[in-house]
Amino acid sequence: MFKSHNFVIGLIAAASILAASGAYAQDLVGVRFGPDGDKTRIVFDIQGAPAYSISGVENGLGRLVVDFTDITVNRADQKYKPGKGHIERYGFAAKAGGGARATFDFNKTAKIKEAFLIEPNGAVKKHRLVIDLVTADKQAFMASLPAQYPDLGAFIERATAAPSAPELFVPPAPRQKEVATPPAEKRVIVVDAGHGGADPGAQGKRGALEKNVTLAAALELAEILKKRGRYEVVLTRSKDTKLKPDKREELARKAGANLFISLHADAISQKAVRGGSVYTLSKQGSARSAKMAKSQGDFQVYDLDVAAFGDGVRDILFDVAQDETNSASSQLAKKLVENLTGITPLLNRSQRTADLRVLLAPDVPAVLFEMAFISNAKDEANLNSPVWRKRTMTAVADSIDAYFDEHGEQRFASNRAGGAR
Repeated sequence: MFKSHNFVIGLIAAASILAASGAYAQDLVGVRFGPDGDKTRIVFDIQGAPAYSISGVENGLGRLVVDFTDITVNRADQKYKPGKGHIERYGFAAKAGGGARATFDFNKTAKIKEAFLIEPNGAVKKHRLVIDLVTADKQAFMASLPAQYPDLGAFIERATAAPSAPELFVPPAPRQKEVATPPAEKRVIVVDAGHGGADPGAQGKRGALEKNVTLAAALELAEILKKRGRYEVVLTRSKDTKLKPDKREELARKAGANLFISLHADAISQKAVRGGSVYTLSKQGSARSAKMAKSQGDFQVYDLDVAAFGDGVRDILFDVAQDETNSASSQLAKKLVENLTGITPLLNRSQRTADLRVLLAPDVPAVLFEMAFISNAKDEANLNSPVWRKRTMTAVADSIDAYFDEHGEQRFASNRAGGAR
């Protein structure tokens, strides 16, 4: 598949480097933190003048990424360690072709106030890269990244935020007579109709069952997507059958899904509440996914068992896969809210996160769409309406189109070698 293939190449390349490396030069002396109220200073002590770049990831509370093109790190540093101040934890990973990547997970979102390099001076023989953080929201964090530009040529590195793949030499193909361009590979979309069989889900006042309205919507969405010719559509169920949440996830992963969308209908005791909402996996859900993987020994992501890398590197790679997946899920959720607005009623805070079992796959971007409140009379009528169903599922399909039209573009920040401000 598109992303999984590139991710596997990246991880295999990283594995080769880690396996072949006996020892690393002590170019990275250490990392220090200076927390002070709403400020945190990160200091890298480095032997030699580093070339570096700074980037950021929006998901969760935010992640700061610093890439070094010319330093190496010890195996002991290639694992997560506790941070201080705004930093919950940090870790390093060796990069293909040399260099290293440092990742810093926020426990409190911050922006970059200043980043600069201090050269050796007097008794201090090492270079010091300093990054000052101050408390801010995620929008301010992303805006604070220096010299933003779209990273168009490093998809694998961008997708993994961990050891990246070297360029692979491909011998030029013999010159051949021009032929028609083959059709593009279709993305695999798994459409999940919530509940089913002996599990009816919620019930409306007029008797509508969640398992029936979700199935009708899933069939409608599948038909719309197939007609667009861009997708291979897989239904978790096409009739009134019961399927456990973990089986839905398993089906999506076996299908090589590029996206997973689960359709549900909400219910609440307050009958006046109505409107749809879109859920992605919460931070607690990501932690549960990692915990489950560890307990079950299942560290399979993108067709590669990252357990072979050893505890420290394995945890980083698994977490990196989750980061990429959660980021992609959030992109789809945003598109859904944009396209559904004005088409069907939505809750005020319509993009949400939750620890939902059906969203736990670490390598499949996934959303759960609560289409409406079946407990509300007007929403129940909508859920039973073929006209509403077609209009709403068309908006969902438009969102999927928009996601794939834009997916792969990620905001990335860098400064020139040497860290000039």
